Amino acid sequence: MSPSDARTVSLTSNWFIRPGCEEAADAALRELAHDVEREEPDTLTYLVHRPWRGTEQLQTLPPVDPLSVLFFETYRNADAFLRHVSGPVFTSFVQQHGNLFVQSDGKPFTTVEFLETRAGFVRTTQVSHVSGASAAEAAANLHPSVMFEIIASDQATLKTFYSGVFGWQYSTGTAGFAYIPFPARVTPLLGGIGQTEPNTPGYEPGKNFYLRVDDLEAAIARVLAHGGQRYVDPVSVDGYTFAMVKDPEGNTIGLIKPF
Repeated sequence: MSPSDARTVSLTSNWFIRPGCEEAADAALRELAHDVEREEPDTLTYLVHRPWRGTEQLQTLPPVDPLSVLFFETYRNADAFLRHVSGPVFTSFVQQHGNLFVQSDGKPFTTVEFLETRAGFVRTTQVSHVSGASAAEAAANLHPSVMFEIIASDQATLKTFYSGVFGWQYSTGTAGFAYIPFPARVTPLLGGIGQTEPNTPGYEPGKNFYLRVDDLEAAIARVLAHGGQRYVDPVSVDGYTFAMVKDPEGNTIGLIKPF
């Protein structure tokens, strides 16, 4: 596997939990998967499996060790995989929780097999957990919002502001339009139509868009540090938490935590 290879990289990895450590290991693995999703946009798939307990209709053959763990992972390229295994999320996990697993040459996994995808697809079953949004409704709704634009009076100033706050990098298009490409990932999408409320910030007639952030207060602090304004303090409603800020030109930007 060459680090310069631009093809996606898939792998399976087998781990074994130490007897008596099942509950702690399950909790640590869930936290690991959450941190990888949040911090590593070039990790495309990160699935952690434990053996299915089985029924009369669904029996594993041959029987497997009930303490085994199977990882299935896909990375944008070989470099992305190398960044994962040497990066802060995975190395911190091994340091803190590696003792929960049977060690092989000082590592918590016993086998790794790299794979090349030849055919197939992934159909996600992930839906929004927002209150009132059922799986059937989510499946029936089409035409999600997939692009936003900020039309600036001073494009250079706003490009500097947003790259400072969110770390955005730009790809220049026709007439100097600064595109903001985002990596492909599976994430819930949400939209809505509300009724205006007089004298309530954020409820003026019009339209808003929201950017996903993991830490609202930290994002707001960066906005203020780069010349923006706090507009609506963090609010939790219907299962999600959001806030609103304004950029240096007064454009309202929503910030929302993962839901």
